[in-house]
Amino acid sequence: MFSRQRGCSQWLQACTVLVCAQGLLTPVAAAQALALSLPDALARGSERAPELVLWDRQIEQVEARRNGAGILLPVNPRLSLEARPGFSEKSLGYAATLDTQFDLGGAPSARVSEVQRDVELARAERRLERVSARLRVVDAYLGAQLGELQAAEARAGLELARRVLDAADKRLEAGAGSELERTSAQVELARIQASEQAALRERDERLMQLREALDLPAHQALTLTTGVDTPAPLEAVNVYLDAAKKGHPELLASQARLRSYKATQTRLEREVFPRLGLFAGVDAAPKSPVFGVLGVSGELPVAQRNQGPRAVIARALETERTRFELSDRRIAREIRAAWDAHARRLSEYSVLSQSALPAAERTFELAEAGWRAGRFDWFRVALAARDLVELRGARIAALSALWTQRIVLARAMGGDVP
Repeated sequence: MFSRQRGCSQWLQACTVLVCAQGLLTPVAAAQALALSLPDALARGSERAPELVLWDRQIEQVEARRNGAGILLPVNPRLSLEARPGFSEKSLGYAATLDTQFDLGGAPSARVSEVQRDVELARAERRLERVSARLRVVDAYLGAQLGELQAAEARAGLELARRVLDAADKRLEAGAGSELERTSAQVELARIQASEQAALRERDERLMQLREALDLPAHQALTLTTGVDTPAPLEAVNVYLDAAKKGHPELLASQARLRSYKATQTRLEREVFPRLGLFAGVDAAPKSPVFGVLGVSGELPVAQRNQGPRAVIARALETERTRFELSDRRIAREIRAAWDAHARRLSEYSVLSQSALPAAERTFELAEAGWRAGRFDWFRVALAARDLVELRGARIAALSALWTQRIVLARAMGGDVP
């Protein structure tokens, strides 16, 4: 009895230790966050983006068409058997024929080349999708960081609002203020608190979008390490125009589509060549010697085949050439427009950062000092604080618009965000 009680006690102690250990380890595991710089996120997105994973499967599906593409036999050989009974002599004869056809006009090699061009087209379209996937990563990453900056500015605004509310409370206690001053300060404090929560909500939404772009678990904690408050200067617009003309994924995909159409056109033209065949047989009729048969057959080109498909592919080639020319000019316009718009956004951000925001901070300091000295009323301090908070928010909004314009420029270039 004693040993049984001792065993149960040891078992309970072991369970308690396990439970405590689990309770200690779980927060540590949950606290482990994945640190991601923007280059790391782009590298992960290039490998794990769901749309790119699907494109890899589609490329494999196109490559599977190589199987049997180069076979010279367009159809399976055909075997014919005959029975030849002799009704008068009650004897039985027979006959057999084996025939097959061959594609000797180059169609099999053209089919192999067509598959190769289609694979190249699929890879070019994947590169085009890769640009969109990477820009989706950039957009989510920058949005999360900008949301955090907006929340930080809101927290700085909360400090100002609490200072103004504290001053209103002291004035009310001293009998120099009014309840209106206090309630106005409370309203401003609540407004800034709401804006902080909105910024945090935006950050969390963008983090979830980043997890989706990287195919990460929904509960995966993320720590973003690349700052977004100091955008690097852009190169001259001609640099981006030249880069797009040489390697824009949309233009490369259009060129790959042209090569694919030409390969299809070649295959259709070679399939017009008449198919040639061989046949062999044996004939053993009743009361007749056994004969062997060996011969050659060929199609008579009375009517040309593939007239409709060849006409369609010819028009498709003309359409794709026109699309390429139009896309080339459109991309140049989009790059120049995005570059010019970015310059305007940069000027707006510079004015807010270097002129408006320092002036607003100085105005608040002067208003607060003047109010404490008795030269200004309380409402001037509250107005200066509100202007400062709004300008800080406007600066982050201008920074967000600046990064958005960079993404527009990157999309027009067909590359990464400069």
